[in-house]
Amino acid sequence: MITLEREMSASRGEFLHGLGLAFPGRVEESGGLLRVDDGAAAMEIALTPLPDRTIALLRLPNMKVRIRFTTGSREQQEAMLARMDRAMQRGGG
Repeated sequence: MITLEREMSASRGEFLHGLGLAFPGRVEESGGLLRVDDGAAAMEIALTPLPDRTIALLRLPNMKVRIRFTTGSREQQEAMLARMDRAMQRGGG
């Protein structure tokens, strides 16, 4: 099973919103873990708050995201991760 760790500049609420956009009706929370099953693959996600990132006067929420795939082929897992990443993207300018 593949486990990934990432550091993300997002609040828990922002992360849950993006995850819900990527996998509508497929996100469950139990025992502090988020579980996502898209039919082809499944993953468990643990969120750990980290200190805010500060850039000049800007403060960004920050957290560690641990993703552990529990089912699916490597291709299915990569597709699931890409779907989540697209939903988490923010516009810039």
